[in-house]
Amino acid sequence: MQFELRMPIATEDFWEDLLDLIEGGNVLPIIGQGVTTIGPDDQPLAPWLARRLAGRLASPQQSGQLPLPETPTLNDVICRHLILGGARDVVYTRLFRILRDECPEPGPTLRGLAEIEGFRLWITTAFDPLLVKALNTARHQGRAETRVYAYSPEAETKDLPARKSALSGTTVFHVLGKVSQVGDYVAWEEDMLEFICGLNQHMPVMPNLARDLADEKLRILVLGLSFSDWLVRFFLRVARQSRLSLSNTRVDYLADGPVEVLPPSLVLYFGSVVRSIQVVPCDPRHFVAELSRRWRARHPQGFVPSGGASVPGVDIPKGAIFISYAREDEEAVRRLKAGLESHGCLVWFDRDRLAEGGVNFHHSLEDAVKHHCSLFLSVISRHTESQLEAYFHRERNWAAQRAEAYSDADRHEFYLPVIVDDSNPGSIAREPRAFAGAQRVRLLDGEVSTDFARRVAELQAKHRRTAP
Repeated sequence: MQFELRMPIATEDFWEDLLDLIEGGNVLPIIGQGVTTIGPDDQPLAPWLARRLAGRLASPQQSGQLPLPETPTLNDVICRHLILGGARDVVYTRLFRILRDECPEPGPTLRGLAEIEGFRLWITTAFDPLLVKALNTARHQGRAETRVYAYSPEAETKDLPARKSALSGTTVFHVLGKVSQVGDYVAWEEDMLEFICGLNQHMPVMPNLARDLADEKLRILVLGLSFSDWLVRFFLRVARQSRLSLSNTRVDYLADGPVEVLPPSLVLYFGSVVRSIQVVPCDPRHFVAELSRRWRARHPQGFVPSGGASVPGVDIPKGAIFISYAREDEEAVRRLKAGLESHGCLVWFDRDRLAEGGVNFHHSLEDAVKHHCSLFLSVISRHTESQLEAYFHRERNWAAQRAEAYSDADRHEFYLPVIVDDSNPGSIAREPRAFAGAQRVRLLDGEVSTDFARRVAELQAKHRRTAP
């Protein structure tokens, strides 16, 4: 008997339900190469990158020894390089330089995704920076304000710094590694094997990511993984942390290609055996175009996500590190923040929010310092020492009021004074007396040392373990 399976079609109700879920913050997008596009013609990045890498790796003599397919994949290029005796490490340095020096602009698909403000946490299986670039352009006027984290089996910090509901701003998590000069990301099939096995092993020590992926309240929207049939199943099995065929009240969505290019076994498996994952049989770029069009039609003036664990009036999640600073030191503070976040810390500073002013904002900021932050990082410089009246002095006095009930040891763990210029530690006089004994650390221009970042990450983790 011949079995014919017809996949469900995305109806009006499907789109309306999905948009409602996104507005409520209940959809977690996982995106891959199939929606990582470049240029105005929206071409996929992967073939472009494979051609660039082939040109960087092969000499004219080698090219004739083992020709590549007409449209090679990265795996084709890397395998040929290794077969011809090339060094493995060279692959990663070349990819890093290509994306550093020649990285193209995100295509319409990525830009359309980035404009869906209901998505605040993104998981990507791609290692390139294009999603982050699209988000910074769409949401932050090109400023590098998207928080970026990455998993790697060898990384010291593997997890997100907090659950999705406690993350502020826009966050991207590279679940298969982020491009760098060393091989701690997935560039070819052997990397994929190591990373997927590593994820399966490390999920128990990645509670924030694991709980979000398994959360019955969240729907996972998988777009353009471009994996093989069995790898899709394995990846989703690791993400869900349970058998895919078990009954589940949650229905996730998979848009990975039109039905004629999807493997029949995958279509059969998710269409009849596993009903908790709905396959939408279309080109993921077309899916994104339609979703983006409908989102813009609903929110022509933009959308401000609600909910989460932020303090009312101030976009600071509970347990974040609060940075107090003079406006003149903002560039150093941005480097300081980025350095701490690269070690897994959850960090917040007000940027230009104080320009909004108002009594409500003032009271909310005071509440954040006195009750909600885990650590208070006081940036010290010539600017903070020369200004007698400034808002940062008020913030530091709030921190001192909070610390009145602390022991000396707890007080010095809570308050972290950091000197970002050549100021003489002995001449610093503007810090609250309650913190006179705090150990000052010099991080010139906000460049974070590994020792300092590890200490801060440990203190924040301690706070989260003991906080009510």
